[in-house]
Amino acid sequence: MKKKWLALLLLHLAFFLGACSNNNEEQTTFSATESAVKMKPVDGIEKTNDTVDSSQVSETKSSASKMVTVEKSKKTDNELLQKYGEAYANFSSINDRNEKLKKLMTKECIQKNGIDVKTALKLQSSGKVTSIYQNNKEEYAVLLDCVQNGSKIRIMLLVKVKDNKISEMTYNTLKQEY
Repeated sequence: MKKKWLALLLLHLAFFLGACSNNNEEQTTFSATESAVKMKPVDGIEKTNDTVDSSQVSETKSSASKMVTVEKSKKTDNELLQKYGEAYANFSSINDRNEKLKKLMTKECIQKNGIDVKTALKLQSSGKVTSIYQNNKEEYAVLLDCVQNGSKIRIMLLVKVKDNKISEMTYNTLKQEY
């Protein structure tokens, strides 16, 4: 009987030591944070220096005009994204929302996302754009706080802009677990 207990104890001890040992083998694990993309608030990106000091006088006029063009495109992108977010956050029906969105999207994006399909869904929403972020790949994240049919929700729209229109978009509902 003592031999069985001793054998069982040694077996558990071996298992415990094996589980607690620190193997120096490298293990590859993937997590959601490894594939994360760094994004910056659009407000921080827009704030660039509009004045040119004496050390920058040697810059050519073409590079200065390119900077102004980039600033203007970012500003128009920000205005477009603001309008897009407002249309997504405030509507009286899905058809009403889709009509507002059509003006801001490319034809391909409208077809890809079913914006031109009429529906009988009874959904109302009111809300606001809380922030807009941009990554280094010219992709945007538009965060919305909304109340839809009496329920508070957060929405994140992942958007790409092409020729001052929304060319791609993904809708994500953010849920707080507790």
